[in-house]
Amino acid sequence: MKTQDIRQNATAPCVCWLTYSETHSGVLKTIVSFSPPKGSPLDVLEKSNTPTLKRAISCDSIMSNSSVAAEALESPHHCGEIELGLEYDTETEDLIVIINRARDLVGPIPNSIVDSYIKVFLLPDRSTNMQTRIQRKSNNPVFKERFLFGVDEADISHRSLLCTVFTCDKYTNSMLGESEIKLSDVDLSQPYMGWFPIVDSNQGPAELGDVMFSLSYLPTAERLTVVIVKGRNLRWDKSASSTEFNPFVKVYLLQNGNKFAKKKTSVKKNERDPNFNEAMIFSVPSNALQNMQLRISVADAQSSGKSPPVGHVFVGPYCKGKSLSHWNQMMSSLRKPVAMWHPLRKTADF
Repeated sequence: MKTQDIRQNATAPCVCWLTYSETHSGVLKTIVSFSPPKGSPLDVLEKSNTPTLKRAISCDSIMSNSSVAAEALESPHHCGEIELGLEYDTETEDLIVIINRARDLVGPIPNSIVDSYIKVFLLPDRSTNMQTRIQRKSNNPVFKERFLFGVDEADISHRSLLCTVFTCDKYTNSMLGESEIKLSDVDLSQPYMGWFPIVDSNQGPAELGDVMFSLSYLPTAERLTVVIVKGRNLRWDKSASSTEFNPFVKVYLLQNGNKFAKKKTSVKKNERDPNFNEAMIFSVPSNALQNMQLRISVADAQSSGKSPPVGHVFVGPYCKGKSLSHWNQMMSSLRKPVAMWHPLRKTADF
């Protein structure tokens, strides 16, 4: 009897819908849904307590935040270590900094021998810095240089020492990484000497905010597309005369360190978390990609006509850490946009 009922209900009319949805790549997908006849086995199953399956949402979109979770799992990329000596002279109120040596420096090109030098800042002041001499052809350079910074004893615990390591050649200076030491963490009642890690300059703390952008390369058209998606927690120089922050993004295409092309987004009025969603297309032959690099710079469009920089990100085949990973993912996923968040770094004055 049950078999007969099922057969009768199975022949009852079934209402179907065909729904077309367009993916971000322009491909149409067809979704079939239907309403089972009342009393049919499918109708009974639908009314049971069986959990309803939901269609997965594609992560291919450049608006996906999946890269944020991946970023949180990444450990900082170290580019070597630096040995520093610190001492505070209470009589002269001078902080004595000794740049002793560095070891295991990792240059822009893997397994290469580098020329290097170090700039030293006493934060939050970045206008004044000390610089070592260039040590050539060594990944374990010895500096043995001594610098003095005048600082009040009452203020010393609120300051940080920033050592920025650069590599250089005949044509360019590249920021290798940074090591920041909070002076409140060091016992300055006696001379101190210790090793500190040099963190990839693209993976330090995002003190200036972050920017999300996607990269894609179409080899048949030899077209490199950069989509500036959005920024978050952007910080600007509040000491400037402007009381508003009007961010925009400049994208530089560099070839062998020289500016090859430049494009920029529109200005977002008084926004710290701007949404841009603006695409920029560059014509790049496939055989030239290995010599190319992108510089993504965030700037503030002030009413005075000036546009002071906020920070920047470099991405390319000779970068390190996340910047190199982003470029490599683009090259391994041709025609498909790859989006990532990147922390902004302070623009260096070479």
